Amino acid sequence: MRGTGLVITICSLLFCGFCLAQKVQFTSIDEPLILARMKSIPETNAERAARLKELFTEAGCNGNALVEQKVEGEETPNISCMLGTGKDDTVIVGAHYERTSSSQKPLDNWSGASLLPAIYQSLRDKKRSHSFIFVAFADDGKNPMGAEVFARHLTRAQLNHAEAMVNIDALGFSPTKVWTAHSDKDLVHALIVMVYALKLPASQIDIAALGHTDSDPFAARHIPQITIHSLTQQNVITGATTQFRPNNYYDTYHLLCGYLAYLDQSLKPRPPSE
Repeated sequence: MRGTGLVITICSLLFCGFCLAQKVQFTSIDEPLILARMKSIPETNAERAARLKELFTEAGCNGNALVEQKVEGEETPNISCMLGTGKDDTVIVGAHYERTSSSQKPLDNWSGASLLPAIYQSLRDKKRSHSFIFVAFADDGKNPMGAEVFARHLTRAQLNHAEAMVNIDALGFSPTKVWTAHSDKDLVHALIVMVYALKLPASQIDIAALGHTDSDPFAARHIPQITIHSLTQQNVITGATTQFRPNNYYDTYHLLCGYLAYLDQSLKPRPPSE
C-alpha cells in the first residue's frame, strides 16, 4: 500500500504542476527572427559584446537595467539585463558568449547568449512575481571567470533573494537536454512539468566530462541551479561536431520561455543563508 500511496502522491504533484503550467504566459517571437540572431555570429569577442548590448536594447532593456561588469583577465565584460526591480526574489539566467578556437565552439558559445535578449523580450510584457537577471558571461565555458565574478559581486541580500540560476549552454544541436545529476531536483521537476505542458521533447545527458560550467559558482554559493543544453552523448564523449538544427533551437527557446514563466509562479522563497 505504501508503494501505491507514493505513486498517487507523485501523480498528484505532477497534475498540480501541470495545471499551474497551463496558466503560464509569455509572448513568442517569430522563429525567423530568433534564427537570424543566432546565425549572424560576430567574429570577435568585442563584436559579440557590442551585438548583445544592441540586442538587449532592441528588446527594450536599457538605462540602468542594462549593465556592463568588468571581468578581470578578460577583454570583454559581463553584460546583464534586469527585468523587474531586483529588490524581490530573483531568477538568474546565464550563458557565456566568448569565441574559442574550436570549429564548433563559436556556435556553442553564441547559441545560448544570443537567445537571452529574446527570452527577456518574451517575458517582459506580463507583470512577474520575481525579478529576472539575464547575464551573458565573458568566458569560454572552460574557465567560468565571468560567472565567478558575477556571483562574487552579489551582495548578501542578493544571494538570499536568488531563488534559482538557469544555465544555458550549447543549444540547437539536438532536442533539449538537461544535466540532471548536476542540477537541483526541484528545478529539474519543474522543467519536466513544462516539457509535458508544452508537448516539447527533452531528455537527460550528463556533460561532466566537458569540465567546469557557468552554474558552478552559483552552486558553490548554495543557489539552486540547473544546466540546460543540447549536446548529445557523442558530442560529449568524442568531441564530434553536430549540425545545427533550427527546429530544435526554436523548440528550446519556446521551452525556456515557458519554464521561466512557470518558475515565476511556482518557486518558493529559500531560507536565508547563514
